[in-house]
Amino acid sequence: MLDLFPLSIAIAATIIGGVVRGYSGFAGALIMLPVLTVLFGPVTTVVTVLLVDMTGICLLVPEALRRGSRRVTLPLILGTLIAMPFGSYLLLVADPAIMKNVIIYAVIGAATAMLFGWRYARPLGPLALTGVGVLSGGFLSAAYIGPIVALFLYAGPDSAKASRANAILWSFFSGLVLVATLVFSEAVTEVELWRSLILIPFYLGAIYAGSRLVHGIDELLFRRTVLGILILGSVVGVLFF
Repeated sequence: MLDLFPLSIAIAATIIGGVVRGYSGFAGALIMLPVLTVLFGPVTTVVTVLLVDMTGICLLVPEALRRGSRRVTLPLILGTLIAMPFGSYLLLVADPAIMKNVIIYAVIGAATAMLFGWRYARPLGPLALTGVGVLSGGFLSAAYIGPIVALFLYAGPDSAKASRANAILWSFFSGLVLVATLVFSEAVTEVELWRSLILIPFYLGAIYAGSRLVHGIDELLFRRTVLGILILGSVVGVLFF
């Protein structure tokens, strides 16, 4: 018999994560992972959240393609693809818990500095963007930590909405690689598929609601809200994941 209590908690976390993903362009998985890990365990949760999140990102991609910049996203994606195999190797030789905490504490510190006004004034060049992609891809495949790209994007001189679009495009293409890796390694089972099918409708509806909140919002308020989400999500990651 299906246990409705953990399922209802998972649905609630999925809805909150969907609103955050639709609003900020990232961090949906960051919200869902700690809660679902407690409910279902770490391995099956990573697979489930990735499947749910990738389905939701597809809803945001058309708008992101119109607002995003190939100058920014292509080097990021290239660097990420280069680094992902090394991240998988790092997962085998390093303590993932220590790595996650180091990364998350660094994200909290940088996001807090940005919240008080720190930003870099000049756009990053192709080489620097590729380096950010390498850093992000390595940590994404090693520790399933993805906010590093969003941190760099929102710290730059581009508008917050352009940064949101670029974060969505990076998430989409890097997520495709992760899904393909999981399918190839036969990590996706019937359990994750059925659980994802239950959660996806709630996630899609929440993403739509979150994306509607962006329209007409003040640029400074939007940027500060996104940074607040980044800090809160990172703190939750330190405490519970």
